[in-house]
Amino acid sequence: MSKIVITRKDVVWGYVAQGCNIGANIFILPAIFRYLPSNTLGIWYIFVNLGMFATLIGLVFQTSFSRNISYAFGGATSLIKEGIDSDADVLGESNFPLIKSLIHAMRRFYGYVSAVMIVFLILIGSLYIRHLSRDLHDQDVIITSWILYSLSVVASFYCLYFSCILQGRGYIKEYNQLVIINRLVYMVLVFGLLYSGYGILGIAIANCISTIINFIVGDILAYKDGLRQTLKQTKIQAKDLMGIIWQNTYKLGLANMALFFSTRGSLFYASLFLPLATVAKYGLSIQVVNVFGSVSLLYYYSYSTYISQSWVTKELDVIRRIYSKSLVLFLFIYIVGCISILLFGDWALDFIGSGTTFLPTLPLALLFVVYLLDSNQTLALNLISSENKVPYLASSLWSALGIFILIPVFIRYFDWGIVGAILAVGVVQLCYQNWKWVLTVSEGFGMSYVQQIKYGVSNWLGKERSW
Repeated sequence: MSKIVITRKDVVWGYVAQGCNIGANIFILPAIFRYLPSNTLGIWYIFVNLGMFATLIGLVFQTSFSRNISYAFGGATSLIKEGIDSDADVLGESNFPLIKSLIHAMRRFYGYVSAVMIVFLILIGSLYIRHLSRDLHDQDVIITSWILYSLSVVASFYCLYFSCILQGRGYIKEYNQLVIINRLVYMVLVFGLLYSGYGILGIAIANCISTIINFIVGDILAYKDGLRQTLKQTKIQAKDLMGIIWQNTYKLGLANMALFFSTRGSLFYASLFLPLATVAKYGLSIQVVNVFGSVSLLYYYSYSTYISQSWVTKELDVIRRIYSKSLVLFLFIYIVGCISILLFGDWALDFIGSGTTFLPTLPLALLFVVYLLDSNQTLALNLISSENKVPYLASSLWSALGIFILIPVFIRYFDWGIVGAILAVGVVQLCYQNWKWVLTVSEGFGMSYVQQIKYGVSNWLGKERSW
């Protein structure tokens, strides 16, 4: 079997890519704070979170497609609806007919969903943005910016099929290079357009242009090393693969959408009950949480397709080692990052001339704790789904419903304001989701949570031991 090989260079490129993601957001903050009023900044964070929702949908399917492509590049001859077909033959080379069929299915899928997203974001999303901006004098500019931003989000969603191919091939360096180019172009354009006086419209235009660049470069990188020519000479597999892929993909999609609305997506639901100035602080705080979550889980994500193939080859020790190291690194980066923001966050914002601050200390600390448990849960769910299983759909939907009910109750009835919005998420998730799937992973490994941490530390220190 042709195994995917992930090197330290691939992981380093991943951190450089995340550095560009973070750097783009940090370096443009002085310009955003200077040229966007507080209320408009609150609207912008709504833009960002709605865009994140669309991106989340794409990433869900990206996970499923790239996992199946990694199977095909590894020589798999059979794909099944749930789990791994351990009895199927494995070729000694890549299965190009299966690869071509998967790419064909991907392009059709992303094309159809993109068309639906355009209607949803521009029609329904515009009504929502119009409602939030009803008291602002530049409402027409905000609506135009939203339409442009929506188009860029949809185009970025379609471009994710390039990322599926790159990750499925194990081209992690190239995948991260694509991210780096996209963010650098975006950052330069935002600077130029904001300083030229375009305001929120300039940020939307920057998104559009960087997405066009992303499409061109993504097409080049995804089909490099002769893949395009090889696929031209390959007959597509007659079997329709979407029926197989869809079985778990739709479950994964629904579950992750529910998880998103339960946590990070709760911002634009809570914004219906909170003033825009508070929404701006909440949005900024959640943006920082997203950064810490992405960076702290990056090590695991770099090895995700390798883990998928390791399930096929039954290398549980490899999976256990990578997961434990990922857990330790996640806890260290996230906790250190949150403590730094609590101690120096507002000082840093004052230094760059921000007119917006983080949430007050108590709700900010509470937010960090709630999302620590959420990111810990996310790590466990990623491992579970890497085996082509989604047992957490029902609980995710119930949790989303519970949060949907509790947010207005805590904010309005108990008059807890932003603390109520955060508590609603924390209370519901702690009832089941936060501990159930972490326990499931522990039982699968035959190791307690503390033992996983100890095992991860020993591996990072080069003192590996069997378990």
